[in-house]
Amino acid sequence: MEYDASDKNSVYNFAKKLTGKTLRDVLSPQIIQESEKLFINNGNKGRFGHKIEKHYFGYDINSDKEADFSLCKLELKVTPMKLKNDGSLTPKERLVNNIINFDEIVKETWHTSSLLKKINSILLIRYLDPMNKEINQLDYKILDVQIINLSSNAEDFNQFEKDWNLIVNKIKDGKAHELSESDTMYLGACTKGENKESQRSQPYSSEKAMQRAFSFKTQYMKILLDRCPGMYDYL
Repeated sequence: MEYDASDKNSVYNFAKKLTGKTLRDVLSPQIIQESEKLFINNGNKGRFGHKIEKHYFGYDINSDKEADFSLCKLELKVTPMKLKNDGSLTPKERLVNNIINFDEIVKETWHTSSLLKKINSILLIRYLDPMNKEINQLDYKILDVQIINLSSNAEDFNQFEKDWNLIVNKIKDGKAHELSESDTMYLGACTKGENKESQRSQPYSSEKAMQRAFSFKTQYMKILLDRCPGMYDYL
């Protein structure tokens, strides 16, 4: 392994080598050949972030409550950017985090929450989402790599705490079925699923609620983007 998974700076410096490059630029010929075969048979099946996890960082995809790089408490997130007609970049979508467990979250506080443990320190990799969807994911260009330490920005941290408490208090009031992304500013509770099969029980009401996940709302993703103008160098 070309980085020390217990050292946050080592992980970051290894990730930083992706800046301005594609996976085709950095992966071994053998992995590229295997990916090419999969692309011919299945197209771009599977998320781009999964390919970075597996083929670049060399670890298997997981859905653990712990951060991806658990030894240094660093969570990996890969997110697409869109190029607008005026030449500016904008986040393509919200950044989805872990599923909300209605039964367990009411036992937590913000400072002890499973969410904070997972997102307090994030390795964020942004890439340019191609307009041509037939482009192989091996050729997606990575624009930027940065570490976001939520607790180091008091304004962000306090707003996340406020948003988290609003979501949890609504669940405690037996209103999980009334949760809406419009309730909050930075941290959202987005739906996961579209039908009755995606409904879940809640602890303080007999009414089923749609399964939801925490997410960084697009508004917050734009704020993070504004703090990182250097990625325009790689368009």
